[in-house]
Amino acid sequence: MRFLRRFFRHIHSGFRQLFRNGWMTTASVVTMALTLFMVGSLAFILGNVQKVTENIESQYQVRAMIDLIATEEDEAELQQAIEKIPHVSSIEYRTKDEELEAVIENYGEEFKFFEGDTNPLTNVFEIQVDSVGMIQEVADQVSELPHVQEASYGGLLAENLLKRLDEVRYVFALVGAIFVVLAVLLISNTIRLTISARQHEIEIMRLVGATNGYIRAPFVYEGMFIGVLSGLVASGFLYGVYETVKKHAFELFGVDPSAFLPTFPILGYIAGGITLLGIFLGMFGVMRAMQRYLKI
Repeated sequence: MRFLRRFFRHIHSGFRQLFRNGWMTTASVVTMALTLFMVGSLAFILGNVQKVTENIESQYQVRAMIDLIATEEDEAELQQAIEKIPHVSSIEYRTKDEELEAVIENYGEEFKFFEGDTNPLTNVFEIQVDSVGMIQEVADQVSELPHVQEASYGGLLAENLLKRLDEVRYVFALVGAIFVVLAVLLISNTIRLTISARQHEIEIMRLVGATNGYIRAPFVYEGMFIGVLSGLVASGFLYGVYETVKKHAFELFGVDPSAFLPTFPILGYIAGGITLLGIFLGMFGVMRAMQRYLKI
């Protein structure tokens, strides 16, 4: 019971100190909320980069153009042979007329001149590949099959784009780590100012025989409360900014809003993560800031 009374006393004292030190508390919350907002923004960016990567990977395909002299039986045999190639996830058959319709849609009505018997295109198998690393190997195997006029793919472009996206992920992960380190230093210094202003109070507690743990506890809980408040504030700003960016995505970046991750449940995960990070930073900042005041 004594432990519980002390526990709740420390919590009450830490919560009360939030309001006793209004300006310093506000400075700590603003500093930490800004840091958590930047970390949360990086998480949103990394999540959307991952989605773009997955969309690109889902579009890996080899286009196998079929010989004009191939019969329906030849095409059926060719499809069966392609299906046996490792890493082929699916196959779609497109006639030369469907190919011409796509050309007309993408490049203009002038290509209607080639409709009918003048259509120079061939029937095509569009082959989905389950890994970008295997797309060239699949294309090489398809090109060696009978009745394949040519097997082409956008593998080089896709590989280069994915390498750039991987680099973006690494850079943002590094930036996020730097933000966390800077946050610890910045928040520690801010909390140190708060504790320094109450140095007289700490000295009195030591004179009456309070242990270091007893003195430290209310400050630790205060740091945790600051972390929770900062996480909530940062989450609110993240929601507003992300929704605004999505709403005006086409105007700002020429990107369809549907290309972005949905706000929920990703915001819930990020909000929970940055709030826990805020609690940790608040606790660690207090522990680090109080070291000099609790030395014997």
